[in-house]
Amino acid sequence: MKTKKGLALVIANADYLQQNKLPTCKKDGRDMQRVLEYLNFDVIFGNDLSRASMYDVISKFLETAELYSTVLVYYTGHGVQIDGENYFVPVDCEYKSSKAIFTETQLVGINAITDFMTANPNKTNIMILDACRSNPGFAKDIVGTGLTEVMAGNGTLIAFATAPNEVALASQSEDENSFYTKALLDNIVRPNIKIEDMFKSVRNDVVSMSNGEQVPWENTSLNKDFYFNTMSQDEINEQIYQSIRNNYAAETFLLLSHLTGYSISDLLRIHTKQKSEKPGGIYFEKEVELEHYLLEQALDLGFEMKNYRWCYQNIPVRMGEFLHNPNVKLRNS
Repeated sequence: MKTKKGLALVIANADYLQQNKLPTCKKDGRDMQRVLEYLNFDVIFGNDLSRASMYDVISKFLETAELYSTVLVYYTGHGVQIDGENYFVPVDCEYKSSKAIFTETQLVGINAITDFMTANPNKTNIMILDACRSNPGFAKDIVGTGLTEVMAGNGTLIAFATAPNEVALASQSEDENSFYTKALLDNIVRPNIKIEDMFKSVRNDVVSMSNGEQVPWENTSLNKDFYFNTMSQDEINEQIYQSIRNNYAAETFLLLSHLTGYSISDLLRIHTKQKSEKPGGIYFEKEVELEHYLLEQALDLGFEMKNYRWCYQNIPVRMGEFLHNPNVKLRNS
């Protein structure tokens, strides 16, 4: 049995009683719970939590976290900054015009968690906040825009969906993820990528999806290398084979290329090699025959050469190279 990767707390607040509802947060939270369990985290999950329930689940997490070397907190929902401090917004929050009463009776300070992380620098501490949504309806003379910058303590990485004092973008559909969480879900499962590089990929994806309007941001003082998904080459190859076997389509190859960094032609080679080692596999006596077969497979999937570039539906792709004899006629040429 594999040793657990760590302990994760996932909180998703969507159905606010008095503030703007956040439809994507429900899906964001459930999808993050599933992917973290897949990555072998123990997960404490809470959704649509009142202030009292938030403190209960945070207390349970902090008590249990003592037993783990890696702890992670993911929060999606409303979050606000007041006087340089960041707060989670529970679903039963009632706005109060008195700043002191509002913060003391209605909100949950993020420092309830960051103080624990700062006090435990020997752990790998990770906080991910997809909480910089639009103002939930509080007076702007009390609440600032987005979240304020948080300096990560020793042994801690804090990731924000967007830059400090900025607002993150999200759909109004319950069936879609926010830009940030979608990019996080796509990248967190990538094998053998350091956490800092993973978040760089998340940032690039979000910038692309938002046309530059949203730029995720991290602050890190991690003192150990950390990988969410550590896999051997044999495990990677088998996962590639199974993914393609389950859905032999161009979209699967494009997704795997993004997740693994392999070109489409390399993915075709890995899939065919893995298949050849199983009952009913295809065998080739010469490498040129294999390459000819792979090229035909790429064309059958809908990839095509346009203006000296490989494309799929007119979008350039990273195809790689084939060792092909131009004198051999292809089926669909």
